[in-house]
Amino acid sequence: MRRSAALLAGFALIAVLAGGCGKQSAASGGNILVAVDVPVTGDPYIAQTIKHGVQLAASNVSGTSGGVLVGQKSYALKTKLYDNHGSARQAVEDTRSALGAGAVAILTDGTGAAATWQLAQQKGVPVCITYDGASGLVDPSKRPNVFRIAPTDHGIAFRYAEYLIPKGLKIGLLHDDSGYGQEGASDLQKAFSRNPRSVALRMTLPAGSADLSAQILRARRSGATALLAWAQPSTIAAVLTAARSIGWNVPVYTPPTGSDPYIRQRLADHPSWIDGLTFASSRLTAEVGTTPFENFEAQYESAYGVDKVGVKTSAGQPVVEPPEFAMYSYDCVNLLAAALTRAGSTDPRKVQAALNQVTTIGANGDERGFNQHNHEGVVDDDVYFARFHDMTYAPVKDDPLSSTLPAIPQTR
Repeated sequence: MRRSAALLAGFALIAVLAGGCGKQSAASGGNILVAVDVPVTGDPYIAQTIKHGVQLAASNVSGTSGGVLVGQKSYALKTKLYDNHGSARQAVEDTRSALGAGAVAILTDGTGAAATWQLAQQKGVPVCITYDGASGLVDPSKRPNVFRIAPTDHGIAFRYAEYLIPKGLKIGLLHDDSGYGQEGASDLQKAFSRNPRSVALRMTLPAGSADLSAQILRARRSGATALLAWAQPSTIAAVLTAARSIGWNVPVYTPPTGSDPYIRQRLADHPSWIDGLTFASSRLTAEVGTTPFENFEAQYESAYGVDKVGVKTSAGQPVVEPPEFAMYSYDCVNLLAAALTRAGSTDPRKVQAALNQVTTIGANGDERGFNQHNHEGVVDDDVYFARFHDMTYAPVKDDPLSSTLPAIPQTR
């Protein structure tokens, strides 16, 4: 009964967010294409959750709300999926294909965005990043068509400095040599530059390596009492394996990749090695409480089922992953729908301009929106920390923001 009520409430919310775009009397204008470019064969979990968030929002707007009202016509939002394979070169090709297909917007995990934004801007097409938090990707003055709804590397790095330095830890700052790791290392350098005594060492790890024993032994000998590993999920799993294999129960902190199901799957035979792993991300719930996110999660699971992690708790309960990154792509599509209505046109340049002037209520109850000077849809101050125990995570209790947040159920 609660699930049905939540589902109906969520659909009603979409109707409100669309700003009256569900008027059945409006003439049909056809379809509006939204391209989704994600690493289907590079990071299937991230790709799937972003894709589902886009599809859920598009389905709600086109079906439940009767379409997007643009001028005097009602349009359905249609999505087209591209696989960038985690390759910037492929992302460029995908962008060309999406533009050729007439996409009014491109949603992406961020792969290749440093190159693809220029191609999109030539046709005035907005690009929305819903995963990669790298600094420099979003710049309203230099890249006016690039928007982002995802926690930023800058916000996470500085929140970690604020959280960890007062603890008196000697921190080993680790990053892998992937683009993601290198971008994060740059922000960590800035965040910890004013407190160099808190840093025991800085080290680059080979991405994809299954054996980091030598590197972790070096980190232990440096006197590090904590590790902050900015890396891909496979590297984080290797860090935990190397540390725990030598009996070093050092606390390990990570960016959002620390919550990726791959890590728990990789270490399923050693569940205790996951305990204590802490990651940072944007909070799932807002001041209004848990109801908005619960409504969104109910819609998501009704449409696609639960995102199974592939592991169980010690009590034998299957663990599921909350649809965090689906929430960001879902919110971006709702903002796009609002921008289409405000622009009164399907001309991408007019839609891009309108994105600076609209706001919606996001899936978690937070207000989402951009303006001419800020194209970030997630506030840096909203970064929280969560810690794993028994294959599920909960907000930490020793951080002012995190301690106010409820734990999201992760078993079914």
